[in-house]
Amino acid sequence: MPLAFDRVGDGAPAFVFVHGFGCAREDWAAQAAHFKGAHTCLSVDLPGFGESPPLPGGPSMQAFGSAIARTLEAEDIDRSVLCGHSMGCRPIIEYAIVHPERVDGLVLVDPGRASTNSEPSKRQFEILIAERGFPDHARAMFANMFFDPTYNELRDRLAERGAGVPADVATLTYLAMLDWDANRCEAAFDAVRVPVLVIQSTTRNPGEDRRPLKPGEMSPYQKMIVERINGAESESFPGLGHFTMIEAAGDVNARIARFVEERVTP
Repeated sequence: MPLAFDRVGDGAPAFVFVHGFGCAREDWAAQAAHFKGAHTCLSVDLPGFGESPPLPGGPSMQAFGSAIARTLEAEDIDRSVLCGHSMGCRPIIEYAIVHPERVDGLVLVDPGRASTNSEPSKRQFEILIAERGFPDHARAMFANMFFDPTYNELRDRLAERGAGVPADVATLTYLAMLDWDANRCEAAFDAVRVPVLVIQSTTRNPGEDRRPLKPGEMSPYQKMIVERINGAESESFPGLGHFTMIEAAGDVNARIARFVEERVTP
């Protein structure tokens, strides 16, 4: 089944927007509204999130990429710029590796963390889930994604949305994401052959707590992308939380537009 999605606008290149863990397609509303005047914009819910059913074979970042491919085929979108947030960066990378001829560019917004060993993170996650249950763990995760009290109401709304994801879907998806980061990301980055822009606003302390980037700082994951993906562009947005495309919508829209103008061939 194609993924649940919203489609607005018309024009090439198309934009495809993919949300992060515990999230949904509405998180890209500011970008869809901005670009729909000249571009087809498709915002999707990944399997098991929002209004999309889970995959019968279980989640993986590669399977999510295939689900995106099926949806774009059903919608007759041959070429696109794919924009991912957080976990959503991984499936669009997998899509671009399999279908480079259909990708004009990738935009990776606050994509993740560098990790070569997923086992400690898996154990920590499983312990927290056992102690708190997934809904309370999700609320705690989202509490650490915004740092400006202006966004407290939005933070709480997104936390409740994340807490409502079925626990089995959320747990399996999160573990699949950790596996990808530990065992797949470096090879995946090396295989990317399309223009890439990474937009980063946060990083993590040694204790795994998220914090805003400082002026002039790059996160380890951001550095890895720039080093391993030939020609990748990078832009840091210091002082913001994890949802860069919401907190700095205008600046993010302008940076994406410049990337498309400079790197995407009409």
